[in-house]
Amino acid sequence: MYRQFLDTLMIDISKEPMEVSPTAHYSMGGVLVNPEDHWAHVDGLFAAGEVAGGLHGANRLGGNSLAEILIFGKRAGRAAADRSMKMDVQMRSRKVIQQAHDKINSLLRNGNEVARPLQRALRNVMWEHCGVVRDESRLNEGLDKINELKETIQELDVRPDSEGYEDLMLAFDLEGAVMSAEATVLSALQRRESRGAHQRSDYTNMDDSPVYNIHIELSPDGKLSVDQQSADPLSEELQAVVKTTNEIKNYEGKLIE
Repeated sequence: MYRQFLDTLMIDISKEPMEVSPTAHYSMGGVLVNPEDHWAHVDGLFAAGEVAGGLHGANRLGGNSLAEILIFGKRAGRAAADRSMKMDVQMRSRKVIQQAHDKINSLLRNGNEVARPLQRALRNVMWEHCGVVRDESRLNEGLDKINELKETIQELDVRPDSEGYEDLMLAFDLEGAVMSAEATVLSALQRRESRGAHQRSDYTNMDDSPVYNIHIELSPDGKLSVDQQSADPLSEELQAVVKTTNEIKNYEGKLIE
């Protein structure tokens, strides 16, 4: 970090103050998986790490991603290996392969837009409308702008050449980022309370009756649907841990995330 500030901004942070601001580091949600083997409810697909949901709840402690790699990455890897060892043949769908080719081909075109300015526009939308503190009005405005960006993506100029396929890579990255942004805004609109890292100025209290998860599903035509699902109660083992853990009352000198 010291070298980065020195090289890019010519600031010596050991002698001069540096600007600190919130930034999107990870999502609290993710792919729905089984806790035992991290199967993602699609045949042959396992997910572990920051892509998987269901582990952190309302906020994630610093450093937990490393624990995820070691513990749940091992579970997912073992389950995937076990599945592979039990298979005598590997079936591949010609239809799915053709769909993947068609998807790539659909992005190769001459257009009036390039990806990087649209990526910056999407970042600005999320910062201004789905930032640290949200409210319904700004979230809806942000959703409208995201839908506009989705339309603009249809005009992307994607022309791979002898220099490589960077245009295509950026197009896929932008498409995924727009989908993630839309899912984030939709879930923020659906959760009408303040909980953990999700803070709404129009719903400042936490709603515990009943506790629920936001479930987002992607349809084959690319549309996102959102609903609420009741959260499973804590196991007796976890409840015992919570009850026997003394609350930390003195935060002085401690790093809180």
